[in-house]
Amino acid sequence: MAIDFGTCFTTAAVRVEQAGTAASGVVVTAVEIENSRYLPSLVCLDDDGRLLTGRAAVQLAAQRPERAESHPKRALLRQSAVLLDGGEVATAELAAAVLARAADEARAQRGGTEPVRTVLTHPADWSPGDLDRLVEAARLAGLDAPELLPEPVAAARFHAAEVQAEGDGPIAVYDLGGGTVDTAVLRREGSGFRAVAVAGDPDFGGRDLDQALFELLRDRALDLDPEPWQRLWGDRTPASAHQRSQLARELTLAKESLSSTGTVYLAVPGYPEPFVVQGGEYRAAVTPALTASIVLLERTVARAGLTPAELGAVVLCGAASRTPPVADLVAARLGRIPDLAADPKAAVALGALTDPPAPAGVDTGADAGEEAAQDAVSADGSRRWTVAHYPDEVDPELWF
Repeated sequence: MAIDFGTCFTTAAVRVEQAGTAASGVVVTAVEIENSRYLPSLVCLDDDGRLLTGRAAVQLAAQRPERAESHPKRALLRQSAVLLDGGEVATAELAAAVLARAADEARAQRGGTEPVRTVLTHPADWSPGDLDRLVEAARLAGLDAPELLPEPVAAARFHAAEVQAEGDGPIAVYDLGGGTVDTAVLRREGSGFRAVAVAGDPDFGGRDLDQALFELLRDRALDLDPEPWQRLWGDRTPASAHQRSQLARELTLAKESLSSTGTVYLAVPGYPEPFVVQGGEYRAAVTPALTASIVLLERTVARAGLTPAELGAVVLCGAASRTPPVADLVAARLGRIPDLAADPKAAVALGALTDPPAPAGVDTGADAGEEAAQDAVSADGSRRWTVAHYPDEVDPELWF
């Protein structure tokens, strides 16, 4: 079982080895939770003090935002507890609620069977202390001694298994999630990958793109008539809280729609007509921040001692990677068209359980497999890939 605990959404996958059956082989599938591959990471406290996840949490949070933590992944890194409805709740417990829900659904997909192996993915730049917090949350969720895998590594595995047209050259990964951006360059060696360079920004992600769209809408509303906008955001009643929550959801949908359409319409309570946002003005608003994140990718490639022309592929993944103009900016700065997974968010969870094909002519016997599996075992029993915080380069003997 693999779980990709995200800032905004969490995904899970299961791997089943069907030896000795008519359909023998390895099958990796995404886990559906409430008919979706994407479980909202939001957690909300109910009337009985229980932590809700999924649709129930989203519905209650719209009415009682003071009981909700929208981004428990960020909270886990920044503080030990948050205030929900006036009381302290440990952030590890919030993260554990999400992990436990994903794990329960994964087990249910396999008839209640316990997994023989559990993998948790994480941003490549997380420090050992950050990983300690994730392992503690996993322990509270009943997931002892998990394997920890950097998200770009999982994405590279998935890409290598799905697309082989580029050959066996190094793979650069740009992973733009809801709250973070990760970059990595991985080289194919033996039956696995070696991380050549990794870097990330824990303070930039899809939420910031939502904020840019929000600011466009806010400025337009204030120019037209400031009173309804100020009333909407100043009123503390449950009705206004619900309206703000609904508008936030519509902003996220509008951002996603702008990847395929040139215009979106946004209705704001208190205004008689919807506001029109053009794709061009949205792209202009987000381009400076996106460019900075793609410069990070460019520098990561340079740290790996490579030029973009030497890469076998540039892979985009993460929930926000479809955002215009990500692909265009990558192509402009690196001089090559990137590959976007059909399901860029689920690619990380699926890739965490995927065995990439070995390069041509490479022995994939027992020795190669054992070498590719080398990692470190921490005092808490978790298996971790040794990736330093914001490194220029990782251990050249490190394999994934």
